[in-house]
Amino acid sequence: MGSYNMIVNLDKKESLSPHDFGSGAKMAEWCYHHTPLVRALHNLLAGPWKGDRVYVVASHLPKDDDSYSGELAAARKELGIKSLYRFACDECRNLQPDEVDTEDHGLRYIYNHELEVFLDLAHCPVNLDDIAPLPLLIAPGGSDFDFDVNDEDAAEKMEDAEAWWIDSVRSIEIRKEPLEDVDYEEFRPNFTEMGLGRYYELVNLDKREYFGYYTLSMRKLAAPVAGGCDIFWDLQNLLAGDWKDDRVYVIATDAQSGWELPGNEDLCADMAQSEFKDLCGFATHNYTWYDVSKRDSSDQGLRYIYNHALKVFIDLEHCPRDGGKAAMPLPLLLVIGNRGDVEGDYPAGGDGFEHVGAWCATARSIELSKEPLPGVDYAEFQPGFLPPDSWDDAADDDDDEDDDD
Repeated sequence: MGSYNMIVNLDKKESLSPHDFGSGAKMAEWCYHHTPLVRALHNLLAGPWKGDRVYVVASHLPKDDDSYSGELAAARKELGIKSLYRFACDECRNLQPDEVDTEDHGLRYIYNHELEVFLDLAHCPVNLDDIAPLPLLIAPGGSDFDFDVNDEDAAEKMEDAEAWWIDSVRSIEIRKEPLEDVDYEEFRPNFTEMGLGRYYELVNLDKREYFGYYTLSMRKLAAPVAGGCDIFWDLQNLLAGDWKDDRVYVIATDAQSGWELPGNEDLCADMAQSEFKDLCGFATHNYTWYDVSKRDSSDQGLRYIYNHALKVFIDLEHCPRDGGKAAMPLPLLLVIGNRGDVEGDYPAGGDGFEHVGAWCATARSIELSKEPLPGVDYAEFQPGFLPPDSWDDAADDDDDEDDDD
């Protein structure tokens, strides 16, 4: 069943329950950036709870657990209690969402004055899989946090850093702006459930649908033969079928801009009112997962890609293949956020990189066909996306070939 959590302020005898904020009570069900409970925790620690003993306590900790040491042992003796979780549930006033501030006020810097370190949330992997660091840093209980960490390095970082701030919670300060004349070391715990990187989703703004999986790199998407990924074929078949004439983009998980394109004023207005300022986060929480029962992941022989707005066409038979390692053009022409600075991206400075994202503003005018369109006299466009040096046969093991179902 796992372990359940409460946030408790021992000094004010107040608590927060994940259930009251629309989340499950396991750590992996609520401990993410942008969730109301995490925002409430940040806002309280920046305001009325500043300087208090505040912890994330788990139901699974027995009364004689080794985690009860230092400040926690002193607190148990002072309060005459055995279980902090039972104390939070039974002895503290449970604050409701309408009693606390759950808005995003841009709180970015988290200082620990006793340890002389700080976190910059902009440097945490907010758009990777969203794990918020502070709850884990103030949660006693070892590494049992219900996260399914599938990257060994990420798991080691999580285990090494979690619960590190237990004895110094009173010294936490949360702010919008950095403190002047404070020369602390920056701490980047990088709590993730996967390896650090950049991943992509297919997003249809008109049908409000999205599709992909959380380890979909550009290398996997744009080099389908070598990468073993069939979402490349999904993209082509969708643009020829259900998603024809729609605004369809390939969005990086950390893309903070790029959808401010002609015709996207409605989206920009919606996002301005949303707590999610990145399109992947916005789409994931507001759009519908594409109905996979309608999926067609086979090669349908679509050879010609037309862009009627630009009056050009691509003949895929004239694009370099290089044994399947070369990048196919369509994902790169429609991508927002490929910067070429991480493994798996198409590299900056590579052949054709100047064309990355070049068709985003004209996505609605794309048409795919098996045969040349009669009576259409467009110039042939050959973007020349060649295989980056990093896209060799060992670039990906591709053990997640089809994690999207």
